[in-house]
Amino acid sequence: MNQANAHGQPRPSSDVVIAGGSAAGLFAAYLLAREGVRVRLFDSNDVLHTDARTLITTSRLTEVLGFFPREAVCNEINRLELFSARRSVTIPMQEPDLVVERSALVRLLAQKALQAGAQIRGGCKFLNLEPREDGATVTIRDLHRGTVDTIKATTVVGADGTFSRVAKIANENSHETTPILQAIVRLPDGAQVNTTQIWFRPEETPYFYWLIPESRTQAAVGFIAEEGKAARTKLENFLGRRGLKIIEMQAARIPVYTHSTRPWRRVAGSDIYLVGDAAAQVKVTTVGGLVTGLRGAKAAADAILRRTDYLKELRPLRRELSLHLLIRSVLNGFGSRDYDRLLGLLNKKTIHLLGHYNRDQAARMFWRIILAQPRLLRYAAFLSRSLAQDRFPSKNLRATSPV
Repeated sequence: MNQANAHGQPRPSSDVVIAGGSAAGLFAAYLLAREGVRVRLFDSNDVLHTDARTLITTSRLTEVLGFFPREAVCNEINRLELFSARRSVTIPMQEPDLVVERSALVRLLAQKALQAGAQIRGGCKFLNLEPREDGATVTIRDLHRGTVDTIKATTVVGADGTFSRVAKIANENSHETTPILQAIVRLPDGAQVNTTQIWFRPEETPYFYWLIPESRTQAAVGFIAEEGKAARTKLENFLGRRGLKIIEMQAARIPVYTHSTRPWRRVAGSDIYLVGDAAAQVKVTTVGGLVTGLRGAKAAADAILRRTDYLKELRPLRRELSLHLLIRSVLNGFGSRDYDRLLGLLNKKTIHLLGHYNRDQAARMFWRIILAQPRLLRYAAFLSRSLAQDRFPSKNLRATSPV
């Protein structure tokens, strides 16, 4: 007989194996384990000792987690400054962005998953997944013992990051990726500890440069590159123009979300779910993926617990990600003068709306901004046509203008 969860409902009878100790994987483990599901998570590294990386998220992080991750938050941002070649705009934020240390958040989620009853094994490399009628056989290599182990499960969650082995086996393909590079520097003279700065320089990067204060003394300065080979030189030149010296470098490759991304597959008698970077659950406007990845993990956990359709649980998130994709398609054609014009169109109403709604509320924000500034309608017209046709020209993703 099935055991009951904390709410008196029967728990799913099958074990869940999670490949990858990312934030999304650990959050899924925590959500499932606290409801009485037997969860086993494997990661090739020690999830309690991951590499540091400064991240900035919206206040929705707390809403998704269900608690405030105090141990991981190192600063709060109350103001955003945008710079194009000839214009600048300051946006006061109604709710602060949170500057988060990724390794601290991963440790926090690992501790919560363990306390909820999940089993976590580090030093275990995922090798293969063989679907069978009675479930899936997961093969891992224990790097400490030098052994190869097999585990049976009817449900597998792939949370193994950008270059997910689970995604490759399930979908027989991989995601396009884009590199990000940032340097930890001393907080520049005159910079405010509560203010993030963004520079649009389409002649140098199809995205933007940023400065994110992580404390009263240090900041993360970085950018999203078009390709990786010249990324460090471009960042060093940007830092040099501002008299900033590198204390530490941080880098990653981020998956690119597309409409064709497949986050779920049933093979024989096993269900395979992809969450976080393994599912490319990333906003392509900013390549921010922490909150969206956690939302994906929650949708997967809800689908497993309720025995519902993962794609149905994901529907709100996929709508948001698709809107970010379409917005980015408009920015594909932008040059320096276009960013000058765009910042010039941000009137008091639109600035208020940008401060009221955050990046994880794009659907709520978009049409309100259009109504507040009708001159932005020419950008909305392109989005409307794209929405009607339900398409995005992926070949433009690597254009020489903003992506």
